[in-house]
Amino acid sequence: MGQIKRVLSFSKRMMRCLGKEGWHVFCYKLNHRLHKKNEYDMWMLQNEQQYKEPEQELEYKPLISVVVPVYNVEPQMLTACIQSVQNQTYDNWELCLVDDCSTDARVRETLRQFEGVERIKIKYRSENGHISRTTNDGIAMAEGEFVALLDCDDLYAENALYEIAKKLNEDHTLDFIYSDEDKLSEDGTKRRNPFFKPDWSPDTFMSLMYTCHLAVYRKSLLDEMGGLRVGLEGSQDYDLVLRVMEKTNRIGHVPKILYHWREREESTANDISAKPYIIETTKKAKLEALERRGVKGHLEYIKDIVMFRVVYEVVGNPRVSIIIPSKDNYDILKQCLTSIRKETKYQNYEIIVVDNGSAEETHAKYTQMCKELECKYHYAPMEFNFSKMCNIGAHLADGQFLLFLNDDIRVEGAEWLERMLGHAQQPHTGAVGCKLIYPNTNLIQHVGVVSFMVGPGHAFQRINDDLNCYWGRNKLEYNYSAVTGACLMIDRNKYDQVGGFSEQLPVAYNDIDLCFNLVEAGYYNVVRTDVRLYHYESVSRGYDAVSPEKAARQQREMKKLYDRHPEFKGYDPCYNPNLIGNSDNFSLRLLKVKEIETPEETQQVLVEKGSLQYKVEEFTDEAVVKISGWALNRKTLRAGTLNIVLTGQDKQQYIVKSERLYRPDVRDAFGKRRLAFAGFEAAFIKQNLPKQHYEVSLVLDGDARMVGSIVVA
Repeated sequence: MGQIKRVLSFSKRMMRCLGKEGWHVFCYKLNHRLHKKNEYDMWMLQNEQQYKEPEQELEYKPLISVVVPVYNVEPQMLTACIQSVQNQTYDNWELCLVDDCSTDARVRETLRQFEGVERIKIKYRSENGHISRTTNDGIAMAEGEFVALLDCDDLYAENALYEIAKKLNEDHTLDFIYSDEDKLSEDGTKRRNPFFKPDWSPDTFMSLMYTCHLAVYRKSLLDEMGGLRVGLEGSQDYDLVLRVMEKTNRIGHVPKILYHWREREESTANDISAKPYIIETTKKAKLEALERRGVKGHLEYIKDIVMFRVVYEVVGNPRVSIIIPSKDNYDILKQCLTSIRKETKYQNYEIIVVDNGSAEETHAKYTQMCKELECKYHYAPMEFNFSKMCNIGAHLADGQFLLFLNDDIRVEGAEWLERMLGHAQQPHTGAVGCKLIYPNTNLIQHVGVVSFMVGPGHAFQRINDDLNCYWGRNKLEYNYSAVTGACLMIDRNKYDQVGGFSEQLPVAYNDIDLCFNLVEAGYYNVVRTDVRLYHYESVSRGYDAVSPEKAARQQREMKKLYDRHPEFKGYDPCYNPNLIGNSDNFSLRLLKVKEIETPEETQQVLVEKGSLQYKVEEFTDEAVVKISGWALNRKTLRAGTLNIVLTGQDKQQYIVKSERLYRPDVRDAFGKRRLAFAGFEAAFIKQNLPKQHYEVSLVLDGDARMVGSIVVA
């Protein structure tokens, strides 16, 4: 029945796509859906060789004890599991196998084959004690400085323990390390469904057990905590990490697939409903964590994804100052203010409208409206500077918490303010954002910001909120490096600590800068996806893609942003380097490498005709050169086939054909359906060119622009 519902839902979405976006987009999305299952195979071919780079001699080589609780597992699966440890490229390990009094005689027969084998210890329990007691027996046997956990039917990648040791060489103080993982078919022949995880993200972890496998712990910490708790079977590892995070923040992440989780019919790797009791033990682990920490909160069950959301309850009655910058936008501002007054259940708040110079008539209307709706109104004509307007509002505010809100937001839901406030009260929290939806749709405008290789971008923008976006990122509370200033709440003390909004960034990226400052100060920014507001984006601001002047200003401010925060350029701790670096849909980083073509005759001199409008968003000059962005003919407003032309010092030219990419943002910015594929991407192997210096140009409809250069040495 569930399969039929999914098929019907998919069919409805595709038919809506056909009606709204046309035949070409329909075919593109259908083709993408049909071939998506093969993407991971392509990723493995492209990445896993460089993934398993030649191993370097490590200065620090701690003994790692691999603990495997064993119970009624198929002999070939158990043998494969043990051999995956024996085949490790890292040599300072021991294997502690504990049989939990299996009733299947084949288990003991299999284990006996490994009795007396060097570095392998085996214990046979005399009674069944379930997984927590059995794992604790293995931990007690362990002599290593670190303990790595492994299920008896799963596999380690051959470089798993080396990568853990390598991470420890980078930082000897780490107490807990986890890796990325994928799923393994029951027969062990097929890998699928990779989970590329963020670096340590405490709010993400309170939403779901994302660290999972591979998990490696400092043994002294496990001994101090008494190992796994009995009574939490099914969620024993989740409970363990919940307790670990209360003892240490020395947590590391290896962004590589080091663990293959076997999908047996009765395994939660295949479906959590295979073990319904896990739902209850997960609930218990979360509630007890809140109680241990003295945190006031409750859980909400999200049936569709079988997860529990943590809702932090407001402590006391702190005042919230809602600060709204606005100018000459009366109808939109009125909608915003009236929705706040109508919807908001939490009452201890004030509204401050900061106007940087509305026309006289609008100024008068703002004055009257703010009087009627009991808002503070600050009027001071000046050049637009969003940061300065926010800082002025903060200076006028009486609240212990500040909520910066765009005037084109319409509030919905009685508890929106208190849910954000409860989370903002947590000591570890930096900025709290929410989920923003485009009006009259169910399409996501904002559910967090990622620092992509091409710059900051909104996650899952223009994706239907009914979908489950990459492990529930639009359904659960996740940490992000940044949230949008369109709706951002922060503790006043933390705002002051990081210096508020930078007035050196007057238009773009000021909110990202604030959030990066918070991360650098040790806080975690988070999106409350249960707060769902409507954002009338582009009503008060146009698309930057339309205007070359706006695009140039955006690039200048982006440079300022990364000059201030160089560690975030091309890196985001809440993302993963194995995911695509210039897109919002968290797809795998795949390169479609093109052949370099040599024309029969040397091409004519490239000419600028003034019809090409473009933006290069990524230009990676490495072994594989990658260039991507968008381009169109500004005179015909069409996106034709764009070529990359490489002109050598010897005047010989080479051509690389680009791949056309779906860019709904460019289409919407120009209001032309035919620009849906104005995006482009070209990738080629640099060493296939003769050694010399090359100028790199974009050519569309005979119009050329030089965009950079490369050197083949």
